[in-house]
Amino acid sequence: MSSDFRCGEFNNPHARNGLRLMRDDQRPFFRLAVQQATAAYSIKSTHPLFFYWLQDPVAEMNSYRDNGFKYYLLGIFSHFAFNLFMVGVAVVGFSRAVK
Repeated sequence: MSSDFRCGEFNNPHARNGLRLMRDDQRPFFRLAVQQATAAYSIKSTHPLFFYWLQDPVAEMNSYRDNGFKYYLLGIFSHFAFNLFMVGVAVVGFSRAVK
């Protein structure tokens, strides 16, 4: 069994914190690592928690927040542009219907 599992910033000597894994698409890889560890070291893990090893998890969380805010604003402006277009179509349609 190979013991070369690498999680996050494994080679960063300043990494002293973790950030919990929330992405479901990466969870199977972490579960595989747990299965390998339980088989190799005869340990039991019924409900494992998965974390990324990071130097600055606060910066990572701020990055998540900034990305979320960016997509939120994109959604708002897209919805506004769509509504503005539909109001324009309605105004043109109703102005032709009145004549």
